[in-house]
Parts: sequence; C-alpha cells; structure tokens
Amino acid sequence: MTESLFDTNFASENEPKPPTTTSNATSQNPQTNQSNNLNGKHDQSSSNNTTTNKSNSQIKDSNKSAEDSNGYDQSTSLPSLNDKANVDALINYRVLVSAKEAGCLIGQNGQVIDSIRGETNTKAGISKLTPGTHERILTVSGKLDDAAKALSYFAQALIGSSIETYNYFPLKQLSSTPCVQNETTILRLLVPNSQMGTLIGSKGARIQQIQHNFGVSMIASKSFLPGSNERLVELQGTVNDLYDSLRVISRCLIEDFSSSVGTTYYIPRSHQLTRKTTENISFPNDMVGALIGKNGSRIQGVRKVSGAMIGISEATDGKEERVFTITGTQQAVEKAKGLLYHNLEREEQRRAEFNE
Repeated sequence: MTESLFDTNFASENEPKPPTTTSNATSQNPQTNQSNNLNGKHDQSSSNNTTTNKSNSQIKDSNKSAEDSNGYDQSTSLPSLNDKANVDALINYRVLVSAKEAGCLIGQNGQVIDSIRGETNTKAGISKLTPGTHERILTVSGKLDDAAKALSYFAQALIGSSIETYNYFPLKQLSSTPCVQNETTILRLLVPNSQMGTLIGSKGARIQQIQHNFGVSMIASKSFLPGSNERLVELQGTVNDLYDSLRVISRCLIEDFSSSVGTTYYIPRSHQLTRKTTENISFPNDMVGALIGKNGSRIQGVRKVSGAMIGISEATDGKEERVFTITGTQQAVEKAKGLLYHNLEREEQRRAEFNE
C-alpha cells in the first residue's frame, strides 16, 4: 500500500464543527453571465450542531433561523452529520482544475493521487488535457465522508503549490478574497443545475448556514459552463474547513441525486475553437433575394443552423454585388459559408431548369 502523504486526523473527524461565522447570501439565477458572491462577513457566534443562533439578525430577518432541527423544513435545514441513513451512499464529484493544478494533484509518478486513493478508499482520476485549453476535470467517487476527505487531501496538495490566476471563466476566481499562501485554497465543484436547489436551500438558507457553520466562502456561478447545464460552486477555505463543509454538502446533494440524471456535463474545449473570426463574401445582386428568402426565412435558417451572425450590405448604385459579413467561431463561419454556397447553387440550378 502506498505510504500516506497526508495527516488523516481532521479536527472534526467524529464531531461536527461548531459554527464560528455568519454570512450573507442571495438566491441564484443561472440565466445571466455574472457570478453571484455568496461570501459574507464573519462574526463570532455560538451554536450547537443542529441549530443556528436565533439572535443572528441576518438569518432572523430572512426567516432562516431554527430552534429545533426536527422542526426545519428540509429545504432550509442542513442534514445532520450524526444521521447515518446515507452514510454508505456513494457520491461522485467533478472538480475543475487547471493543467498546472492537475500536475500537483497527480504528483511525480502518480504518487499524490495514489496516496489519496489508498487513504480514503475512493476512486479518483483526472481527465486528459485537451490541446488548446488549460482545464482538466478531477473526478472523485466514494462514500460521502470518504469523498469529502479525498477532496480535502486534494485541497491540501493545492495549498502546497504556487497560486495561479486566470482572467477568464471558468478558471477565473469568483471570490474577490485572495487565498492565503499555505493556509487557504479553492475547490471548483461542478454541480448539475438540477441539484443546485437542494444545495442552496429556500431563499439561500442552506448555503448561508454552510458558510456560517464552517467558515468557508461559497460562490455559485449564475451562468452554466459552456455546452453544459453544470454550474460552478467555488469553495474557499482551509483544509479542515473544506472537509467539514464537504461532508454536509455531500449529504445535501445525495438527497436529490436522482435529479442529476440527464445532466449535460462540461467538457473542456480548445479556446481556439471559440475564438471569433469574420469573413466577407460577395454575391451577385440578382441572387441576394433568393439567398435571403421570403421575409428573410432562408438567411435566418442559415444563421440558426450555423450559429454565425450574418450581415448584408445595402445595395449600391454601380455595384453588381452585395457583401455578406459572417462572424462567429471558425467552425460556425465555415458552416454558414457552406450553406450559403449550397443555396446559391440550388438557385442557379432552378433558374437554369426554368430557362430550358
């Protein structure tokens, strides 16, 4: 068995950590392209394992406090770590990492990832690097607490690496608070949008309590990751705090695991394929009407199928052609050009047959 590289004695291995902070949170909306910061200011408070401080004005004003966990609506209460009902359930996590971070998590000759697998009895792997992108996907599968521990160990490996910054989504840090070198780090969880409700809770109650109880920052992206219906949930904190929060997050997600069926998962794609380009092509004036179609139906079809934007210049006296300006990814532009030339060929053939 691979020798352990990690300290396995978490402070809250057997007992949940008492709440130490309070925070503000707002509800999520996946239809805009901004990120929603759920990180709040932290104040000292006292609480037991299943209740929040009733005098906390942030929670009281939002009707999110509770005196008895048995009286909670499940959409506002956090699952108890003492509840063993789902303790043996299996959960699968997907975590977005950069190419450089992936190298730290794998380690020389796979030493780091092998040690984590052995220590936590989980399955873990990292996707291959797609040429032209800096993103890879870490997957961790195992029992709820085992998966939480494995993710915490990966976080510990990241703490020991140099901190990278990116200026584009989804690798760009959502929190405005920088990580403290050798103390805090970030995990970018990929969560199906269908499961966000059970994680956020009614009016943001659950995600507020996770931040409040475990001293972590949580920010959920409002937009989906490109080509998927997954959203990014950024966790920031110390290794111990991340472990505590992940144990609860696992219990929240497992309550609604069936809703993840049918998820379109994010696949890192080359940024070169998404880079916009523009091309101009000209067509004879007498063919433009046929290419546009009645009420613009034909050109609208080309736009829809190709995904490209197509602009058409105005007719000008003395010019026998009009310019079609096509803008989009290289793939979309090529698709649009092919469709336009296909429609041109069909129109020329139709006219030739009519004149015979």
